[in-house]
Amino acid sequence: MDPQSPSSRIPGPTESTPPSAEAVSEQAATRKLLAIGDLHGDYFRLLRHLRENELLLPDTLAWNPEASRVDLVLMGDYVDWRGEPLEEPTDQSVGDPEAGPRRILELIMHLERELADLRSSEEGFDSALYALLGNHDEMMLEAVGVFDFLHVEQLQELLARARNFAAVKRHLADHGLNAEQIERVMRFLNWYVQGGEATANGFGGLPAWKEAMEGELGRFLRARLRLGVVVDHRLFAHTIPDQRKFWKPIEEIVSLPDTEFRAARESFLWSRKIWGFDYYTGMRTSPFSEKEMDELLSRMAVRGAVVGHTPLTRGPEPVVAYGGRVVNLDVHGTPGAFALVEEYTPTEQGLRAPLRPSN
Repeated sequence: MDPQSPSSRIPGPTESTPPSAEAVSEQAATRKLLAIGDLHGDYFRLLRHLRENELLLPDTLAWNPEASRVDLVLMGDYVDWRGEPLEEPTDQSVGDPEAGPRRILELIMHLERELADLRSSEEGFDSALYALLGNHDEMMLEAVGVFDFLHVEQLQELLARARNFAAVKRHLADHGLNAEQIERVMRFLNWYVQGGEATANGFGGLPAWKEAMEGELGRFLRARLRLGVVVDHRLFAHTIPDQRKFWKPIEEIVSLPDTEFRAARESFLWSRKIWGFDYYTGMRTSPFSEKEMDELLSRMAVRGAVVGHTPLTRGPEPVVAYGGRVVNLDVHGTPGAFALVEEYTPTEQGLRAPLRPSN
């Protein structure tokens, strides 16, 4: 990886002679891949990568019609800024840091719709955005369910009185909430203390955040955030599942019955064994061996994986492991961090993007 470059490339073979006519023809058929790791509210890092790769028209948020044959993959965890360093604005629109998550989500929705319009109106245009679901995005979407049985004012009063989770549980039980409702409130609080407060503030407070999550933006996120996508025979997902029973092609995962799919989704959002951590306890454990990685990739019908979710370095470069077969793009909290930028030649079954809306 070139330390002078703002984006990283997985090294490939170099050419010492001019390309042949066949190579030129093949190059003309290539696609560009841009994969951007966990953002956690770093809106201006997202803008920098889009602009450096000329995906936006100058000084706008409009997709460049000349940027065709591009696969843009966003690795999830768009929300929940927790005070990490952020990039400086690349234009004159200096925004509140807490507004970053909202601005990222709104830009994703905007770009998906622009790309759909360009594909239908511009002959030959063939770019796509694959926005993946992260565990923080999932926590946020689940958290809004607390309003099924609490008013905003009641929740705000609870937050003002909350001192610890045990006291909250007693308070809720005293006010007649049942065990399931109490558990949903606790899940809301778990999200709120892990960056959710900043996310809600970025929308203008809990009432405005509630309105957005129950409205057009929330419906879009539930319908369009993906569990995984295969690009150039590599699986892009927030993380790799610990359990062998979920080492299956992504199209099989999204077709599982509801109960199994919910368990698979949890594993695809929270697992960390690939890096040697138990995701329930956070304790160190044995990472996958090379043999296990061989089995995992074979059963998932891919040649490699690109993930986020677990920051492993304070540097700007993604972490490459397992002989180059696994790339970790979670470099959030590092201004100037790299993305993954590659050119590849499409092949049959090399791109698989099944979609199953989130609950």
